[in-house]
Amino acid sequence: MKRIIRLLMILGLVSVAVYVVASVMRRRQESPVPQRWTPPTVETPSPPPPAAGFEAAEEAAELAEEIAEAESEGMAPPQDFPATDVAVSSEGALIQPEAVTLDVEPEAPEHEDVAAAEAEGMAPPPESAPVDMAFTASGAPVMAEPGTVAAPGVDDALDFAEMLEAAEHGRDILEELPGVAAAAGTPAAVAEADVVAEAFEELAATLVEETPALADTPGPTPEAPAAPEEQLFDSVEEALTDMEPAPIVPPPRRTAESYLDEGNVYFNVGQYGLAIERYTQAIEMDRDLTAAFYNRANARTRSGDLDNALLDYDRALELQPNDADALNNRGMLHLYRANYAAALRDFNGALAADPTDSTVMVNRGLAHLHGGDPAAGLVDFREAIRVDATDAAAQYGAAQASATLGNRDEALRHVGRALEIDPAYAREAAADPKLAMLQGDEEFLKLLRQSGSARE
Repeated sequence: MKRIIRLLMILGLVSVAVYVVASVMRRRQESPVPQRWTPPTVETPSPPPPAAGFEAAEEAAELAEEIAEAESEGMAPPQDFPATDVAVSSEGALIQPEAVTLDVEPEAPEHEDVAAAEAEGMAPPPESAPVDMAFTASGAPVMAEPGTVAAPGVDDALDFAEMLEAAEHGRDILEELPGVAAAAGTPAAVAEADVVAEAFEELAATLVEETPALADTPGPTPEAPAAPEEQLFDSVEEALTDMEPAPIVPPPRRTAESYLDEGNVYFNVGQYGLAIERYTQAIEMDRDLTAAFYNRANARTRSGDLDNALLDYDRALELQPNDADALNNRGMLHLYRANYAAALRDFNGALAADPTDSTVMVNRGLAHLHGGDPAAGLVDFREAIRVDATDAAAQYGAAQASATLGNRDEALRHVGRALEIDPAYAREAAADPKLAMLQGDEEFLKLLRQSGSARE
């Protein structure tokens, strides 16, 4: 951690150094660098008249003393007064030289070099203005002080990439600056590098004093990466921790009525086995559901399971004793099994609940007829016809009872009316033993033929 902090501090200091040095270089580069030139041939100026005398010599001496004091204090000579060689005549008069100004144009770069630089994205070199050069009376050029031009090599020492590489390898670039400047060979560069290094050291000390806790705080110990399973488990644990506890709501269960309805659908399409299964599920959920017992009894009757059907009818009538439909259906089950007395009891109970039900009247008449009492049966059939004259079953039952009693005309009349309402009775009538007295009767055969033609 300390190494990282040191690296960050070095990078910050290097950035400040780059900025400072760049600013210094930029200010120094504002003064044009003298171009290489060939000394021209100049004529020696003629001396001025001796009118100036010793007063001019005294002024020149005072000016030289002021310049010497300024240079001893570290100041550069003023630009407006370039250093010159002063000549005095034998009489003590100051010989004033005439400054020769030459317009020296800088050497223009080669055309190919300029094109290559522009191809690499570099700006073309600026057109330098003519440089004013000053010469002494003897023709020697007046040269600027060595410290006025930036020392070569210092910029290279402050290259950011090199500083970063030095920091990564543990080198202190601040300690190397004076050596690099010394290699440049100019005292001004060495002095400047020393000043920059001292400024950097003071800045670093200030940063360390202001942030002692950051420099001394040890970094966290890196932990080994957890396995994918552990990371997933931790994520699940965190998610569960953030969740508020809530009761688990079980999915809604089916009701007994829903199974009852589904059983009715299967019953209506003739799937009696599936209907019985659904009715049984409804009964398991509700042992007092009368409709489930009643419907399962009907499905078991259709499938031939008469014993279990009778048990379901009994349970349905225990739950609802006066149910006319349950009494009628159980009476039909007794009638089918030739238990006529039990059938009559159920039919009587059904008629007691609904005296106008012609279907129950016909069923009770059949119970009387097949039980050996055709007269009582004929009474029930006639009552059913009175309630509903279009009831084919009542008409045919009356024909059977009349024929059994020996009443041919009434039997023929009821047979004709039954075949008129439902010609399908012709097949049953042709072989019905209850109509034995009508077998071979010409009018009876005519009725059968007419009903056959009607069917065709």
